[in-house]
Order: sequence, then C-alpha cells, then structure tokens
Amino acid sequence: MASSDSTKKSDLSLQENTLHEFEFNLPNFPENITCKNISYRNWSGEIQADNIPCCIPRSVKDVISVVNWAWRENYKLRPIGQSHNWSPLIMDSGKRPRKHILLMDLSHHFTHVNIEHHDKFSIVTAQSAILMETLMTEMEKQGLGFTATPAPGDLTLGAVLAINGHGTGVKALGEVPLSGHIYGSLSNTILSLSAVVWDAKSQQYIVKRFERSDPDCAPLLAHVGSALILEVQFQSGKNQRLRCQSFVDIPAAELFSAPENAAKNRSLSQFIDKSGRTEIILFPFTDKPWLKVWSVSPKKPASSIEVDAPYNYSFSDNIPPILSDIAENTLINAPGLTPIIGETQYQLVRTLLQDRAKDIWGWSKNLLLYVKPTTLRVTANGYAVLTRRTNIQRVLHVFYTQWQSLIKEFESKGQYPINGPIEVRVTGLDDTSEVMVANAVTPSLSAIRPIPEHPEWDVAVWLDILTFPKTPHAIEFMRKFEKWLFQEFNGNYAFARVEWSKGWAYGKTAAWEDDDILTKTIPTSFNYGLPTNNNWHLAISTLQKYDPHRIFRSPLLDKLFSH
Repeated sequence: MASSDSTKKSDLSLQENTLHEFEFNLPNFPENITCKNISYRNWSGEIQADNIPCCIPRSVKDVISVVNWAWRENYKLRPIGQSHNWSPLIMDSGKRPRKHILLMDLSHHFTHVNIEHHDKFSIVTAQSAILMETLMTEMEKQGLGFTATPAPGDLTLGAVLAINGHGTGVKALGEVPLSGHIYGSLSNTILSLSAVVWDAKSQQYIVKRFERSDPDCAPLLAHVGSALILEVQFQSGKNQRLRCQSFVDIPAAELFSAPENAAKNRSLSQFIDKSGRTEIILFPFTDKPWLKVWSVSPKKPASSIEVDAPYNYSFSDNIPPILSDIAENTLINAPGLTPIIGETQYQLVRTLLQDRAKDIWGWSKNLLLYVKPTTLRVTANGYAVLTRRTNIQRVLHVFYTQWQSLIKEFESKGQYPINGPIEVRVTGLDDTSEVMVANAVTPSLSAIRPIPEHPEWDVAVWLDILTFPKTPHAIEFMRKFEKWLFQEFNGNYAFARVEWSKGWAYGKTAAWEDDDILTKTIPTSFNYGLPTNNNWHLAISTLQKYDPHRIFRSPLLDKLFSH
C-alpha cells in the first residue's frame, strides 16, 4: 500500500481546531493511545463545542480497543473527518454537548490507498480518512477517475460515503459510459467495506468485512454517521479529460423555463442532453446565473485553457474566515443590503470569469474539485428530487417559480432571509446495474436510491438554498419552502428526500427539529415504493444489530431512527 500525504493536511486541520489542551479524566482508557481535547466546529459554525476529548488511534487494534472501551464506559464515540458538514450527525445543534462523548480522529494513520487493475475496471482499496483530493491524485497517477464527485477536495472518503456524497452528472444523449463509471452517488461504487460492528458471539466490537452482495451491507453503504467504516474497496474506470465552460449571460428565466418552452430557450435540460454535467449557481436578486457545463473532451478544444491542478476559481474559494464573518455580520445587521451584495457577487464572477477560468480543460480531478475550505461559511438546505429525465425541466420550473414567490413575499415585508445563492445539480440514481459485481445490493439510506414502483424515475434534481446561519427570518423561509417541497414532490411526477449533510426538518426556530418530518416524512420517504426486504425499517434494524449499544449515534440519529 502507498501512503498518502493527507496526514499533513489533517494535522494542520486538527491544530486549527485545537484551542486548549489540558488534563482530563477518561476512566480506564487504553494506554499508549494519544488523546487530547479539541474545540469542535462544523463548516458553518452552527455547531460548536469546546474541550471535547479526541483520540488518535494508530492501528486497527487501537480502534477496537477504544470502541470497546467506549461501550464498557458508556461513552458515545464519534469519528470526525474535516467537519465540512451542516447537519448534526456528530453533535447536537445549538446545545451543550452531552457528557461522555469521545471523538476519534483517523486522519493521521488511516490514509492508505492501493489500486488493482483488471480488464474492465479497477479496484481501489482505501482507508476511510484519506482526503478526496489525495485519493483522486493517486487514482490519476494510475489513469483512473470518477464521473462526478463533491466539489470540495478536503472531504474524507469515509465522510463522503457516509452521507452518499455526489457530484453532478447524467449520461449525455448518445454517451457511452466507460466501464466502471457510475452516475449516482459515490456510495454506489463500493464493492466491499470493513466496519467496526458488534459481535454477538464474542460479546464485543470487532472488524468485519461486508461484500456488496451481502444484504447487511446495504445500510452501511450510506450509514448517515451511524457506523464506523475503516476501509472500502470501490470500483473505478479510466480517467477522462473534461472541458468546463462557464456561462453568465443566460437569463434564469430561460434556464428554468417551463417545459413547453424548453426547446426554444437555453434551458438546463438542453445543456444536460448535450453534455450531461451541469451546475447552476444563482445569486440572490440577480437574474442571470453562473452556469457550469462539463463535457467529455478527449482532445483540447482550441478555445480552452489547459489546467493541471484543481481549484481554478480563485475568486470564489480564497475568502478567509474573517472576511466571511464580516460579510455575515454586515448582512445580518443590514439585511437591506442583500440585493446589492447579490448583484455585486454576480458582477464579480462575471468580470473574473473573463480570464482563463471561463473555459478550462484537463483531467477530471482538476475540473471536478473546485471548492476550498476558504469559501463563504454559509449554511444550506438540501433535497434530492427523484423524477424521470423528461421531467427535469418541470421540476426546475416549479422550484424556481416557488423560490421567486417566497423571495418576493419576504421582501414585501422588508425581510431578506436568503443572502446566498441557490445551487442546482442533476445526477443519475444509485443503479446497481452500474456496479461491477453480481447481486449488488442497493444503498438503503441513499437519498437517490431507485424506487421499484417507479422505474421511470431515473434522475435526481438536487436543490440547495444557501444563506448565512444567523440571518433573520432564514429558518422561517426554509420552513415554508420545505413544506411546499414535500407537498409538491409527493410521488405524482416526482418525489423528494432530504440530503443528509445539509439542512432539513425546519422547526419554528431551528433546522433538524420538526418532529413530523423527523418521525414521519423521512422514514416514509425510504419506505415509499420499496420492498420490505430493503426499506427504512430493515435498514435501521440492521444498523441496530451491529451497534446495539448505539455508541456511534448522535442525538439526532437516536430520534430519527426511533421511528
């Protein structure tokens, strides 16, 4: 196995999160395992906790020792990645963390990767704490790549798989996919995994390997933070050169146009048919989005600029946290500036895209990774809307119409709850026919798992609305939008599920607090149209079997999984 260089980056991240180190008492804690107190902060700063003990195991043996210690001492154990997450899958939101919580940082010693090449595809074996950028760099060296990935490169592989992380992309019309590539979430690439699970026979936690054909593997493929995965094997196909073009002159009214007008406008569905890979970023109170269009391009187009590294939009991902805080404070204290700030952001992007970033070309990694940790620290809601490909434009149009309506409703009252962009991406579903092993099981808790009763639904439209966390009336806006979303996409022509890493279940004062959504809507969304041998209830039962002491579950998951 070849060791990655992600350890250095993770060391830096841990140092940045560590404010104080001092003596603390963990009764009977295993000797010779490093442990220190850190200050935990998630991406948007909505979840913060000081002086939380965090251990750094060096080996699988250390991990097992810590897990069994946590069980015996009645501690909760939470593996942490880079904390680039919004939902409270590790700790409570807005509350003091419960006692008896131990964090586990695997980033120092669980970052190895090994690659085996076969005739039709390759098998990558990687430990879960490797960063995506490091992993993709190692894959690129051996001629491999993904179809699509999440945009940040600082995410750990384990975290991406836990919440079925995704990029953007469906097959363009006439596109013949390369062997080993998939068009859904990265969870669907997994061929086997090694998890820490309870062993009833020995009455302790052990490491067990699960093959993709094993029904018990299904809920572990996207476990939402309720399990500890140490290593995965996943399939990969040949690397591809991509071209990414940016457009800032197409009116939102065209991109989101009604289906009956889509053919005569520059609608998003037209770009999807041609290239398959798109993303819309629309700043608030502007009428022309930043549209990115990726296309497979083996040879460099004459107008393109070749790039040999990721993160090619320096104007959008080099914003220090202090500037992000200043922007947040300005918009919270003077919300009336929101339209001006939105227009300024658009004009800045429009101006700076005139240089080399407007049309770039290179290996997939360098075009798929484009978000650094130094971007605006906004919060985001997130939903996947399953539908048939011919209904993509319909979903987009009704979404945009409702978003505009809500914005105008709040603006008429002098309220500006949304000061970040909306983001739209489209992917395929987690189709097991794309998996290169026989009898592959479907990821039980993937937001884009197919629904057998609706085989015509073959794509997912991902909808995100971004804003600074403390913006006045933001929760009220998100709550209204969410209520509309589940009513509109209720199974008639499309069906909505939550995106695990983002904001959802909006109560009157905070996200992740609406009991009806937590205990009814979400479980129902994973039972609707699904067989009893692979639905929500069976998935939760299986996770309970392998962690009967619930040491990996956060309070949110305890509530969510109790129904």
